[in-house]
Amino acid sequence: MLRFVYLTLLTSALAACVSAPTRSDSGAFALTQTGEIPASSAQPFTDCLMDGFDASSFMLTNVSVRQQRRTERYRVEVLTYSSVLLSADVFDNGRAELYESSAAALVNLSRERKAFSDCLDRYRNPS
Repeated sequence: MLRFVYLTLLTSALAACVSAPTRSDSGAFALTQTGEIPASSAQPFTDCLMDGFDASSFMLTNVSVRQQRRTERYRVEVLTYSSVLLSADVFDNGRAELYESSAAALVNLSRERKAFSDCLDRYRNPS
């Protein structure tokens, strides 16, 4: 419930802004986690992130998760309306990076951070 209140406050604050930050805004996102997985696991790792981020926010109807194919990487993002709260890049070479938006300062993203860590643990040492 508290998470819903925070997200509602964030949404209201973002609605007052002209535009929400994007990943191209250099100061708007902070790198919070990194890791390496086998290059052959890039797509399954991306799927793991999609499932983990989606399960982390299943109680909130105004949050969605999307995946995009970019040059040399996949991008998985957690959004509220059109604002990116959290963004992960999974490179074809196996490097993975998690970024958090400054716009998410009032949102508890600990479950999404844990999902990223859990996926790293799962795919670092595939069995």
